[in-house]
Amino acid sequence: MGPRIAACAAMMAVSISAVAAGQVVRIDAGAPVRTAGATAADAWVEARFRPLAAQGGDGKLYVVGRYQDEGNWYGAGLSFQSAAKRMQVEIVRMQGGQLTRLKGFGRAAAADGRFHTVRLEMAGSTLVVYLDGERVTNVTDTALPRGGRTGVVASGTAFEASIPVTGDPAQKPARLALARAPQLAQLTLGDGTVRLDVSALGTYRQAGDPAAAIPTGKPGTFLTTASPPNATAYGAVPFRFTATAADPALVRAEADAGFVTLTPLAAGATTVTLASVDDPNVLSVFDVRVAERKEASGGAYRLGGAVAPAVGERNVPYDTPLRLRFDAMPTLGAAGAVRVYRKRDGALVDTVHAGGEYDRLGYEGQPYRRAVRLQPIAIEGRNAIVHLHSAKLAPGEEYLVTVDDGVFDGRFNGQPFAGIGREHGWTFRTRAAIPRSDKLVVDDDGAADFRTVQGALNHVMRHGARTAPATVDIRNGRYQELLYLRGKDNVTLRGQSRDGVVIDALNGDGLNPGSGTAQDAQSPGINGGRAIFLVEDADLLTLDTLTIRNSTLRGSPNGGQAEALFFNSEGRLVAKNASFFSEQDTIQVRGYAWFHRTLIAGNVDFIWGNNRAALFEDSEIRTVGDSANSNNGGYLLQARTMSAGDRGFLFVNSRLTHGPGPTGNRVPAGATWLARSPGYATAWDHIAFIDCRMGPHIAPAGWAGPNAKQPVPNPASATATGGWRESGSMDLDGKPLDVSQRVHGRMLSADEAKAAYGSRAAFFSGFGGGKGWNPVP
Repeated sequence: MGPRIAACAAMMAVSISAVAAGQVVRIDAGAPVRTAGATAADAWVEARFRPLAAQGGDGKLYVVGRYQDEGNWYGAGLSFQSAAKRMQVEIVRMQGGQLTRLKGFGRAAAADGRFHTVRLEMAGSTLVVYLDGERVTNVTDTALPRGGRTGVVASGTAFEASIPVTGDPAQKPARLALARAPQLAQLTLGDGTVRLDVSALGTYRQAGDPAAAIPTGKPGTFLTTASPPNATAYGAVPFRFTATAADPALVRAEADAGFVTLTPLAAGATTVTLASVDDPNVLSVFDVRVAERKEASGGAYRLGGAVAPAVGERNVPYDTPLRLRFDAMPTLGAAGAVRVYRKRDGALVDTVHAGGEYDRLGYEGQPYRRAVRLQPIAIEGRNAIVHLHSAKLAPGEEYLVTVDDGVFDGRFNGQPFAGIGREHGWTFRTRAAIPRSDKLVVDDDGAADFRTVQGALNHVMRHGARTAPATVDIRNGRYQELLYLRGKDNVTLRGQSRDGVVIDALNGDGLNPGSGTAQDAQSPGINGGRAIFLVEDADLLTLDTLTIRNSTLRGSPNGGQAEALFFNSEGRLVAKNASFFSEQDTIQVRGYAWFHRTLIAGNVDFIWGNNRAALFEDSEIRTVGDSANSNNGGYLLQARTMSAGDRGFLFVNSRLTHGPGPTGNRVPAGATWLARSPGYATAWDHIAFIDCRMGPHIAPAGWAGPNAKQPVPNPASATATGGWRESGSMDLDGKPLDVSQRVHGRMLSADEAKAAYGSRAAFFSGFGGGKGWNPVP
């Protein structure tokens, strides 16, 4: 990796400290580190840069900190792969002349020569990289603890870069970006001016642990350190910025306080640059696509029996999707939009683009909402289902629907589909009455309070008292949606049948990177995460008799980590008679969780989390074939239990099985490990299996430590109450399992096993500061 960087380790550094701040200089590939000033060990270093287009080829540039000499320094930067239109955000270490990549995170890369700003933050052994003000990832490394010089270095191609600037790592970067939105604006000629909120928040000081600002000790609050306050909580204030269109013939861009307005002028693609008035390193670029308006061309077909809600239908649930029934399976186009207008005044209420959308899950006016990218139009056989944006329809209103020509290709009531115009008269009226019961019904096509699960969740979050019980009964059907719950306790989602109620969608790290968290109105970008269901600050959520499936393939471009459920709360979760499917990271839990008679299927670290206590009783843990690697058996768990005194993950009377994956791949015999460790000194690998049946796919050695080229667990040697443990293991027929080849784990005695799990109440005794919890079936 980076041979030209490694090769220059024997060369002398060249200073650029005499160049004026804010100016850019040429950084040639393979040259020694261009050094600037010196800093203490704890500092940040930042520069903006871009590859020089005339040089061509792929390249890397790192901002450098703790520089001792050419063979010893830390770096953070970007590695560009031009053919793939990708870039890798990286943290690297040069030590003894050997370059090692400590962490990498992929992103899409534009080919328009835009500048990016990268910051390397160094605080003790923690290294953090920021890209354009966004915290991307971090790593722990102790190899180079002393302060040193800063600089920049390139390989592969030449760059132009600003002179590095430095500061206190407690001072976090300003960020400028569209708020709770992707860095993309889709416009259509004829739709008029569009106003987009902009997050323009200045630097702020975050001293100490960010958890200090979270009211975790406040009664009734179950926030976790994975949902830190946004910048405004630390005193960040708005700053002035400009907006400049790269091609002003296509779009007119105007900046104002907290927003930008875009007026489409001609069809085409361009970019808009947002830039701080005061700091040249604070800028961002978002893409703008302006499409021709291709209105319905007046197809003579009738809509009767082919659309839902039906033409003129009344008392429609106000979270309804739109459905079109074609003569045969249609195909989804790449352009055009579905629009919903309020009939009484013609106001445009919602626009759904065929090429993809983003949404802010939650109710209108909710302080924190979940922002996600998604494809809101699904094809199911002959049916096209259009999901409108969350909370766009109001009770007691009449609406008119239009569909552009080109959104769908297919035959519709005997004729080629050419769109649906105003003249077709697709109108409906929503139900005026808001449900008042604490028991709600969701059905995708029958009599119900809501058509979507999220519609019901929006209702209970908005209209129910925090601790008041609420039950959502979900009728059989396939619900293709992402879900979000925050700040509401005692919610039960109960399906009509376990296999009949399927909440199913595509979401993964390539589409919505990271585990995810909610965002306030001034939060930049999209951070809603890769899970199907994100739960935050909630207690006693029950998922009963239903299936949640993340259909993302690990081997797909948007694959990788893809939770079905992320319970991001210090509260309690109950899952019973339920099924959860994905491949990598199926279940991520924090707080306290009880899984009873539940199926969890996946293949790589598919049960994990920074939890307190999670108990799996009478459940099936199914390893499925890996769509990315047919020879991979994967790992069941990766525990990151919060403290040495927490219980971690315990499996009792459960079955470890295997089956085909989503592409038909099988699980090789002896290829699946019970667990591997993240290798963190601050997280504990507390996992125990008691009286569980294990299939032949489980590796004879059981636990994946250094024997499998994985980190040493914490603790390195298990005790009766912590680390990797096992007791009473059997094969699937109930015969004692040969565990003679186990390594790294501890075989518990009968007394130790009884102490590890005497009862549910004993296992969950730590909840609520010792108040405890005793869940019942």
